[in-house]
Amino acid sequence: MMLRRKLLSFPELSDRGVLHGRRQIDRLEAAGKFPKRVPIGSNRVGWVASEIEEWVDAAIARRSHASATERAA
Repeated sequence: MMLRRKLLSFPELSDRGVLHGRRQIDRLEAAGKFPKRVPIGSNRVGWVASEIEEWVDAAIARRSHASATERAA
């Protein structure tokens, strides 16, 4: 069975919980802190939906970990 993947456009990122603007996403990508875009045509890019969901989940996990650490202190 073939794994079905979906690419997200920039406007669709906000629907998945990514609230950064284009310039901040560029900075995060360059720093290796955000999933890399996928070229899909001339002047058109997308992001792999599963990678974006993992990134959002990791951000939530970091928050949860930070809260637990603060309570323990």
